[in-house]
Amino acid sequence: MKRSTDRKIVIPYKKLIEFSNEILLNFGVPEKETKIISNSIVHANLMGHHSHGIARLTDYIVRIEKGLAKKHTELTYIKNAPSVALIDANNGWGQVASETAVEVAVEKAKEAGSSWVGVYNSNHYGTSGYWTSKISSNGMIGISMTNTSPVMAPFGSREASLGTNPISIAIPTKSGKPVLLDMATSNQARGKITLAAKTGQIIPDDWAITKDGKRTTDPQEALEGSLLPFGGAKGSGLALMVDILSGVLTNSAFGSDISQFYNGDSPQNLGHIFGAINIDAMLSLPDFLERMEERENQTRNSAPALGFEKVFMPGDIEHSNFQRQERDGIELDDKIFEELLETARRHGVKESFFDEIWLSRDKH
Repeated sequence: MKRSTDRKIVIPYKKLIEFSNEILLNFGVPEKETKIISNSIVHANLMGHHSHGIARLTDYIVRIEKGLAKKHTELTYIKNAPSVALIDANNGWGQVASETAVEVAVEKAKEAGSSWVGVYNSNHYGTSGYWTSKISSNGMIGISMTNTSPVMAPFGSREASLGTNPISIAIPTKSGKPVLLDMATSNQARGKITLAAKTGQIIPDDWAITKDGKRTTDPQEALEGSLLPFGGAKGSGLALMVDILSGVLTNSAFGSDISQFYNGDSPQNLGHIFGAINIDAMLSLPDFLERMEERENQTRNSAPALGFEKVFMPGDIEHSNFQRQERDGIELDDKIFEELLETARRHGVKESFFDEIWLSRDKH
């Protein structure tokens, strides 16, 4: 079949999940785990976070092929108290460990009012907001943090000893779409720079510095150098606190001791932490939702500043992306899609499955 690459690739999200599952199953990942992983990464695409979506799948597989992570995730409880738990991921999938950690956090918060669950000896877990949204869907406030490879220079330094260390908070609303903060502590997530390098784009000059400490618009120079924290000392300080809570506290690797995700030569031993606040333990959920609606309206109905058409709550743009791409299909860069196809070929996915993907694409 002749395959044109002269237009944007758009694939129905369910078909993309199915394709991801097929690749992972052929690679030898257990079926239960493939569903957790695929749902997580395609959700990132749906929300518009393409740097943490299907573009990561090949990278995950390459790390496992190098012996830096495991195909199958075996979880071990190290601590298990009424409102706190610590889980060893045993170098398995970060998404699989996080799925269990979120379930545990919710169940403990139902009984104790709030809970904290840590994970260590883990790997990249996708987007923080995916996990906090799961917690908020249970009528709770969800909090999640993770440390990452040391790719960011602390404020005043040109040496990378901090990760982009994201933090997310999700709060339930009447609409069912949480108010969702999901942010890296860098000016921009490293995954977006990696995506820019893969797709041949330039980056803004406030995202990163070269290894000599100079600002750059070249994504490859940025990847060889260091990212910059948002807000100077404020972003740097927040990144450090996330590293302490998700890394130091959970007995994971932290700071400059974490191996690089790309070109690393040892397991990362990342740490994650998840918090759940049972709203009913403090204020009845219906009353809280009423108050939240008022709080949302105060922001959304405020007068836009010069140059802005409207005012958003955190997560509004992502929810809009989700609705659009759930309806119309997920937009993928051609180079990322070709990389995905090559990974599928390497792991024996049948050509008939490729044809289904291309037919799905051609409908758009």
